[in-house]
Amino acid sequence: MTPRRHGTLRASLPLVAADLFASIDAFRSTLDYTLQRHNVLASNLAHVDTPGWVARDLAPAQGPGGFSGVFQVALEATSQGHIAAGPLGGISDARIIDDPSGGGGNDGNFVSLDREAAKIAANHVRYDVVSTIVAAELGVFAWAANDGRG
Repeated sequence: MTPRRHGTLRASLPLVAADLFASIDAFRSTLDYTLQRHNVLASNLAHVDTPGWVARDLAPAQGPGGFSGVFQVALEATSQGHIAAGPLGGISDARIIDDPSGGGGNDGNFVSLDREAAKIAANHVRYDVVSTIVAAELGVFAWAANDGRG
């Protein structure tokens, strides 16, 4: 076993601290997507009797960055007093698409109550699974912060 130099461990600590929440941050975009998709699907249910309404869905952004970095919108500061803003999250990470697969009725409405309810249920399960994983990851941090005492 080789002795460790004191400077080696300290130099690696900032990298370890930066990676502590990397596993949780990877789930953030999925939770944001499922929340926004729920809002779009709920809007379809609200328009179940609206003539001519075409059901909509939220398609995940495609690209090397997955959800992040695809539809980034830069805000322009028009005054020196404006606070700099980062990229917008949430709905900008995905695109709303028309989903006429429910079939149109006599009034041209493409919303199928059963189909939308099934999509909402599946989206809810996805949200629950990811949030449970995140809660477990955070529980490990709480356990470690309390020196293993719960």
